[in-house]
Amino acid sequence: MEEKNNNQSLFSAKHDEFVSLDDEEIVLDDDYGYEHPREPRFGGKNIAFFVLILLLACATVFFLNFDRQGITFDDVSSVGSLDASQTFLENESSADASSEESADESVTISLDVSEESSSAEESTVPEEPFHGWVINDMGYTYLYYGVGVEQFNYSDATLGKYTNSIDALRKKIPDGINVYCMPIPTRVGFLYNEISNEIKREDNFYNSLQETFLDTLEESLGTELTFVNLYDAMEAEYQNGAELYFKTDLNWTSDAAYLAYRSFCAAANQSASAKEAYEKHAIEGFLGTFYTATQSDALKENADTFYYYKNSLTDACKVTLYSGKSVYKDYSLMNNSVYGNASAYNIYLGTAGQHFKIETTYTAGKKLLVIGDGSAAAMMPFLITNYSEIHYIDAALYRGDLTELFDATEFDDVLVATYATNAVKGNYPNHLAAMAGVTQDE
Repeated sequence: MEEKNNNQSLFSAKHDEFVSLDDEEIVLDDDYGYEHPREPRFGGKNIAFFVLILLLACATVFFLNFDRQGITFDDVSSVGSLDASQTFLENESSADASSEESADESVTISLDVSEESSSAEESTVPEEPFHGWVINDMGYTYLYYGVGVEQFNYSDATLGKYTNSIDALRKKIPDGINVYCMPIPTRVGFLYNEISNEIKREDNFYNSLQETFLDTLEESLGTELTFVNLYDAMEAEYQNGAELYFKTDLNWTSDAAYLAYRSFCAAANQSASAKEAYEKHAIEGFLGTFYTATQSDALKENADTFYYYKNSLTDACKVTLYSGKSVYKDYSLMNNSVYGNASAYNIYLGTAGQHFKIETTYTAGKKLLVIGDGSAAAMMPFLITNYSEIHYIDAALYRGDLTELFDATEFDDVLVATYATNAVKGNYPNHLAAMAGVTQDE
């Protein structure tokens, strides 16, 4: 295992034909363009010359006046606003009918061009499906309106494998130690109920109900251990808008972990520390494993804020990492820097590891063994207020002998905490069983 050092861091109008100056028929005086015979009684050439000058002067005034109106219309068109065009027409109410018609035509062109320009700009924006599957290194990730989730399905066989692994662990634990099983519901367990049947059929997105799974698991495990069912408590908070899960990452949030901590304390007849006893910190722009795997723009635009809680008690913890035969000391429980926002979950303990030993300032003397996956890391800042020593084992990474662990440490409580998706997926149930020396079919 590669060591990671501690503290890493609107209009729509019909197009009318526009009659331009070049197209419009201009009717001049009848005398224009004709050569009249000389009339000596009127002065001959002088009169003809005078008439020609007069006609040219009239034509010049006419064209200047028409051009002025054209410039005014161009100004209105450049504004591209219906209100500005209407204001112009009101101010020019005394204009003749042909001028009003030209103004209307100019306004129409202005709005049509604006609309076409807007449509062209919109068409250049890339569109990404709001919901559907994305194939990636994680397998299949389902995206739903900027939120990533893992699909959850189980069968009698997969449920049986997880039940057998928990039962094998329970039998390996010495008598007198309290055993708690607390499967962690994932976001899809609540989000699935919000997705319409039409979208489910369209995307072929079908899931088993996690509520049913947890009820069935609790019944299957019997009364030999204490089952902590989080579904109802988390559903109530989820419906109230609590941020229990990240949108871009498969993990739950610190607020969800605190809710689970309180439920565990209630089941274990312990007092839970108040959330107000902690300082709340934030890492902005968190892009988790779903984004890393899919590189989805929809997830990137929906980045998370990573909140975590710490205080003087978390700072005072002494953390040791055991990895195979190697021992790494001076790790921190919460003071770990992260390399970029994508690794923000490493704020807990600094890295994933086989076996962490956390020594706290609590003097009650009770000791806790937590067996689970990455979900358990977020609970550590809260559990330290109830135990003097906590051992946290990631079942997927741990290869030690569980019997030797119990021989070396006198535990009071054992908590098995695993995401519901992991409980029935892949080899994870086999890893749990292997810790108890039991081999299950792959």
